[in-house]
Formats: sequence, C-alpha cells, structure tokens
Amino acid sequence: MNENAKFTTKDFAKDETIFLQGDSGDFIYIIISGSVEISKNTETKKDVVAKMSSGDILGEMALLSDEPRCASATATEPTRVIMVKDRTLRMALLNNDLPILKPLTSQLTLRFKEADQQANYYRNKVKKLEKEIAELKELLLNYELPAEN
Repeated sequence: MNENAKFTTKDFAKDETIFLQGDSGDFIYIIISGSVEISKNTETKKDVVAKMSSGDILGEMALLSDEPRCASATATEPTRVIMVKDRTLRMALLNNDLPILKPLTSQLTLRFKEADQQANYYRNKVKKLEKEIAELKELLLNYELPAEN
C-alpha cells in the first residue's frame, strides 16, 4: 500500500480478517463489493452484531473516538473495500471537503437511532420485568401456608 495515498482499494478473501477488536483505528473502510460480518468477542463467545455490504462504511467509530476498535470485521465472501486513512478523514472533517462525509454522517445517524431503539426496547423490557417481580413479590407476601395438624 502506498503510504502517501489518501485512499487505496484492497481485496479480502472469504473469512479474511479486515480488523480485530482492540486494534487501533488507522482506517475507515467503504465496502465496494462483497459482505462483511461485524462481531464482538465476549468472555464466552463471539456475537455477530451486524452484517454489512456494498456501500456501507465500517471502522469509523474507533477512528472518530481515538479508542481501540470495539468489534472485529471479517469478510464473509470475497470483498473489495476502499480504505481511507485516518489523517485524510480528519483533514476532510476540518475542511468539509470529502465526498464521504455525507454518507458517513448518515450512517452514524442511523447507528445512533438503532442504538436508541435498542435502549428503549431494553428499558421497556426492564420495566415489564420489574412489574412482574413486584406482582410475584406481592403474591409471595400474601401466600398463606396451610395449617399443620
């Protein structure tokens, strides 16, 4: 890869790792063709959190947050991506002159909406469980033991 290039394309074979959870975020990736699975490793298993395909952008969260990658990306079929260097993206953000900014902003907005929907779903689930626990607690408190003979 040309170290001075702002963009480069790269091909990944099926099952090839694009980046690993915990890696530094040196690039964002735009999928030209193929598909990518995003997964998070927990102590006991690997959870697939997203499947991405042509036109999707991945790897931006680590780059924008200056934190290690929070998930891994693996090609699920032969995949071609455009790799954008972190410095190129940062300069474009400062100068507002990179065509990727609008789709990147749209994708980030979509991800935040999805995260908010998930949070609401789980908040509602917790409320429902709390109500059920309160009802069970009430039943237990009012339960009468049979008299012993």
